[in-house]
Amino acid sequence: MEEENWDKIIKPKRQLLEIDFKALWSYRDLLRMFVYRDFVTYYKQTILGPLWFFIQPLFTAAINLFVFGRLAGIGPQGVPGFLFYMCGPILWQYFQDTFTKTASTFIANQHIFGKVYFPRLIMPLTVLISGLLKFGVQLCLLLCAIIYYYFQTGDFSMQWEIIYFPILLVIIMTMAMGFGLLVSSLTTKYRDLKFLIDFAVPLLRYVTPGIATSYVIFIETLPKDLVFLAKYNPIGYLIDSFNYMFVGAGSFDWMHIAYSGGFAVTILLFGLLIFNQVEKNFMDTV
Repeated sequence: MEEENWDKIIKPKRQLLEIDFKALWSYRDLLRMFVYRDFVTYYKQTILGPLWFFIQPLFTAAINLFVFGRLAGIGPQGVPGFLFYMCGPILWQYFQDTFTKTASTFIANQHIFGKVYFPRLIMPLTVLISGLLKFGVQLCLLLCAIIYYYFQTGDFSMQWEIIYFPILLVIIMTMAMGFGLLVSSLTTKYRDLKFLIDFAVPLLRYVTPGIATSYVIFIETLPKDLVFLAKYNPIGYLIDSFNYMFVGAGSFDWMHIAYSGGFAVTILLFGLLIFNQVEKNFMDTV
């Protein structure tokens, strides 16, 4: 009997943290297509179209400036308020979108997963990359605003620590991906988690330093019983550092970055572990 030669052999995963990078690479065209679909068609049928990429951070900055800067009076000192309230929310929005969209990986794509094979990690990676493109567009808007303020006032807000921004970005991508994979795996059995995440994650921005004001001022304004929410919030350190790099408000501390990085790697490994176990038989539960 002649031995059959197959172009591709699909085998079950045998290890807890096994990731088939070769399979992911072979499906890179599919990943590219999904990223293009998510990024290009997101605002395709709207009147303003891609302008929403710029309108959202501008409106968010204006509202935060009015609420936190004018009414509450807790805005940062010594930096343009509009720049500050445009900076932090951009990074937070990337984290929130990646987290919440990845959290619905199995439920949102069950009709595809049940019909055709491809590495399931393609879908979370699609969310991660398409969100990164949107974040890149909004970051360019922030840089344009910084340059505008420089020509208007002569003050240049960016700090030399901005060279470490890629490290910061990788950490927040890792953290969002890890949380998303973990929750997406659990929602196959516990559908209520999806509603909880959609409701709770947007509220977490208000207990995250760097959104309403800098880390130091945020700690001072919190009741003593709630200070731990800020001190042990790993994304808060990242947003505060991001603000410091680009607009000079906040702080940059390697111990805080290391804490956030360690937390991100831990949650990603745990998320991958659960994700790998669930994807084997999730069609029986969704």
